[in-house]
Amino acid sequence: MTTGARHWRPHLAAERKVTHLVDARTLLDPRVLLVTGKGGVGKSTAAAALAIASVRTGRRTCLVEVEGRQTMRALFNTEPWDFDEREVRQDLFGLSIDPEASLAEYLAMFYGARRLSRLVVNSTAVEFATTAAPGIKDVLLIGKVKEMERRRDPDGRFVYDMIVVDAPPTGRILNFLRAPEATTELVRVGPIREQAQSLIDLLLDPNRLRLQLVTLLEEMPVAETAESAQALTELGVQLNPIIANRVLRPQADAATMKVLADGIAADTLQTVLAGSGFDDPASAHALRHLGEQHLRRLGLQDEMRAALHEGVDVPVFELPYLATRSFAENEVSLLADVISAAVS
Repeated sequence: MTTGARHWRPHLAAERKVTHLVDARTLLDPRVLLVTGKGGVGKSTAAAALAIASVRTGRRTCLVEVEGRQTMRALFNTEPWDFDEREVRQDLFGLSIDPEASLAEYLAMFYGARRLSRLVVNSTAVEFATTAAPGIKDVLLIGKVKEMERRRDPDGRFVYDMIVVDAPPTGRILNFLRAPEATTELVRVGPIREQAQSLIDLLLDPNRLRLQLVTLLEEMPVAETAESAQALTELGVQLNPIIANRVLRPQADAATMKVLADGIAADTLQTVLAGSGFDDPASAHALRHLGEQHLRRLGLQDEMRAALHEGVDVPVFELPYLATRSFAENEVSLLADVISAAVS
């Protein structure tokens, strides 16, 4: 390795004096966003909303899947996504990266071996390599993202202004990000090592790439988010403002919330509801129960919001809970509205 090349070490963040106190208006500032979070928090829908918001700000954007779950195909109601970049909406492109296709492209790009790449992919070589050295798979995936991030049009401009990656969940993101460093330890010389080092350079440059953590204001997601934020900081990766997803807003005015907090007798509630059609004992009881549940949920959110701010030195940006039986492009667009308003 040449003198001055950067290694990825746990103490790197301290050496670089990375600051995480960035304004929510910078959500879309980096060229690459790796979106991650605990399973079930809505990281894929957050990634899609970020991509749509990016397009609305005039950025040519690519939305990338890396786990082959075809979540985006369902959200946007399109044909299945694959390794070919396709324009799914105006200025919004999408693809699904897999290691086999990435390996074929890598061999063709660096060795001019298109025929060899097809033979390798059709053999057991990829399976053997990913079993013997699991990090190679992640290097290939990140390598494809880096190639897209550096690609330019004939006039010299970048092909994409922003790339949003629906990355692995927080339970796997650390190994995913450590893969390039592990590869430089295994491979001492040659183009593979150079490629791995270039990926490290990408991952450590906050102007090019940041991590986007997504969470819910619930105990387990908040705890995992705080733990992940600390570990990612130690790796030297810049964090975007954390997105708290599905945040419930008060559904009553302050006076009604106070009455619920203080408690209200069933007969008093029936009197208040007289003539509304909900003044029978069963309806009154059900409404009071719903109100109390709502109040408890808001209280839990307040506790988790405080815990998140205490445990993570990163600002939090909140996306609202949408009351809907299904979740598709229209709902994602509503979340994109919130993001667009914040960054404008």
